[in-house]
Order: sequence, then C-alpha cells, then structure tokens
Amino acid sequence: MAHNGAYSDRRGEKVHKMRQQIALANAQQMLGKMTMNCFKKCIEKPGVSLTRSEERCLFQCMDRFMDSLKVVSLTYSRRLQMEGAKS
Repeated sequence: MAHNGAYSDRRGEKVHKMRQQIALANAQQMLGKMTMNCFKKCIEKPGVSLTRSEERCLFQCMDRFMDSLKVVSLTYSRRLQMEGAKS
C-alpha cells in the first residue's frame, strides 16, 4: 500500500505544479492585456520618455484594472464556495 501512497503523492505534486503553471500563464496574459489596454489609452505619441499626464494616466489605468481584477476574483471565489456548499 505504501507504493500507492507514493504514486498518489507524486500525482498530487504534478497536479499542483500544473495549477501553478496555469496560474502563472493567466497572470502573464492579464498583465499583457493590462499593458496593451493602458498603453493604447494613455500614450498618444510614444517617445523617449513619458509625460506627467501619461504617467498619471498609466498609473490610474493599471490601478483600476487591478481593482477590477480583484473584484472579479473575489466574486468568482464566493460563487465557487456557494456552489460547493449547495452540493
């Protein structure tokens, strides 16, 4: 039976690593979307440096994006918990 336990542990580790990789890929994708959206919104004429208004716009855009992501994540987590409680 110890053999099955070791197999189960290895399988669990692999599943955990896969979930971590998926989470990392999702985070990278979201960061890319945030960067593209905020750049398009805030930077009219790319140059050597950012103006103060461009910096402020980028900061606010990214801040709003992160706040929105937090709200969506919390809502999704609560929904999953409620669904799990119903089962």
